[in-house]
Amino acid sequence: MSELIMGAYILIWPALTLLVLIMICRGVWKDIVAAKKENRELV
Repeated sequence: MSELIMGAYILIWPALTLLVLIMICRGVWKDIVAAKKENRELV
């Protein structure tokens, strides 16, 4: 049983990292679209 818990614990980190990366990319994409609508540079 402890091997199953340890395996799940190790495998959850890539999933959490992927979710955070998706959230960051989504936020950057929204900023890019908003900047294009306002006809300004992103930086």
